[in-house]
Amino acid sequence: MRKLISVLCIFTMSVVHAETASQVLQDKLNAIKTMKAQFNQVIKAKGRELSSSSGNMALSRPGKFRWNTKEPMAQLVVADGQKLWVFDKELEQVTVKKQDKGIGGTAGLFLSGYDNTVARDFNVTESKKGQLQAFDLKAKSKKENFQRVKLFFSGKTLKKMEMYDQLGQHTIVKLSRIKTNPGLSSGLFRFKPPKGVDVVKQ
Repeated sequence: MRKLISVLCIFTMSVVHAETASQVLQDKLNAIKTMKAQFNQVIKAKGRELSSSSGNMALSRPGKFRWNTKEPMAQLVVADGQKLWVFDKELEQVTVKKQDKGIGGTAGLFLSGYDNTVARDFNVTESKKGQLQAFDLKAKSKKENFQRVKLFFSGKTLKKMEMYDQLGQHTIVKLSRIKTNPGLSSGLFRFKPPKGVDVVKQ
């Protein structure tokens, strides 16, 4: 009987800890109303680097972000809360689709997500990685775009993200020159296709 009680206590403590980690992370994300930064992004698969890119980003929660890739190929992704626009400048093509109200399939969509989606969609554990506070998120459903996400904070500042998707790709995003809750122009999160480009609706 004592062993059963001990096991139940350990199980209960584990559940409480997981819920606490989820709430701590959600609170950190909810505290980020706006943000802008520069990013370096690397995508890997099976230990091999598939691509590397850099640029700048901005977000306004919930649901709005701007992800401007400058190197090696110029691409602009804008979410306005209703639609998601992807502009490939070299191809002179814009892809547009309806924006889902949840945690999406890109780093920008994840960060600009809606309140309480973390606890709903992920099991969360918390740990320390050197000077950083780390959160390890594992998807509750196999249908999630991201099956695993790692977020690294220095205090209230998000410094790094790692994402593992359904295709086995590992995306690493490092942020620099970070400003949390700055005043941002609403125009950053509006997009109008330039004249002469092809617009593809999905």
